[in-house]
Amino acid sequence: MINIRYISMFIFVLLILSCSQNKEKRIIIYTSVDQVYAAKIFKDFEHKTGIKVLAVYDTEASKAIGLEKRILAEKAHPRADIFWNSEPIRTVRLAKQGLFQAYSDIKLPMYKDTLYYASDKTWFGIGERKRVIIVNTNLVLPQDYPTQLNDIWHEKFKAKVAMSSPYIGTAATHFTALYHRYGATVFQALLATMKKAKTKYLAGNSVVKESVGIGKYAIGLVDSDDAIAGIVAGLPLKMFYYDQEDKGSFSIFGTVAMLKSAQNTTEAKQFLHYLLTQETEQKLIDIGAVQFSVLKHATLSSPKGWSINPEVLWHDLNISYTFMKAAL
Repeated sequence: MINIRYISMFIFVLLILSCSQNKEKRIIIYTSVDQVYAAKIFKDFEHKTGIKVLAVYDTEASKAIGLEKRILAEKAHPRADIFWNSEPIRTVRLAKQGLFQAYSDIKLPMYKDTLYYASDKTWFGIGERKRVIIVNTNLVLPQDYPTQLNDIWHEKFKAKVAMSSPYIGTAATHFTALYHRYGATVFQALLATMKKAKTKYLAGNSVVKESVGIGKYAIGLVDSDDAIAGIVAGLPLKMFYYDQEDKGSFSIFGTVAMLKSAQNTTEAKQFLHYLLTQETEQKLIDIGAVQFSVLKHATLSSPKGWSINPEVLWHDLNISYTFMKAAL
């Protein structure tokens, strides 16, 4: 005779297994990548894998800083599974504090002998942009178009130049690299020149692009994705990859890392496997999120550019901040 108790327990186990199998797979991603671009990548990932992405975006006015602080605040109990950053320095700073776990499934030949990954595999680079100069073609004559970075702080452009705050996002990365490359004396001289030129600091690259586009300012220093988006939108803008007779425009690449003690480690690894491919990087290029490849090393046809390994650069961030706060 069949024991009713055992039948009940068997049915209960089946129900638990059924609920477990039907539980929606998900992943929590913190990202400073512009939502207009990141959302398209998340949608494609969801379609390919069936994993739901719960995204937390940084604001334009606190690019990368807000999420860095949030990750630090949640250190004891991480909520995010993935940090997908639009620049490298803050990712490296978090990695140095032991907040990321290694992703060992990645194939490294595409990264070999490059500055685009951590040797301990705690973060990886994806997609590259360049810092560029934009001008409002209604306000700047062709003979005055700037071709060197220092051109934009000329007396003729006084109080007519805007850039994102050098304390946030890619502008912070750029100016930290300038400090590292040139040293304290030259860097301080540059800051003094910028102050004399009455440079205006705005809340993000997209704000700079819009402000130059509507003629509030004549010249802007932004990222290539913002410049191209403005041009495509029909704003009267022209873009310049500056310093091509020297080392070229400063280059910035995105980074991605998996949080230590992530709640959805399996799904996080699937996202890394999806993101760190030439196919996905090409999607980022096609939608305008980035302009150049990290994974294909497609540099021959690119404008000349330079960068510094963030594993070397990250500790200069606070030093450059000290100089900027004193001078600007």
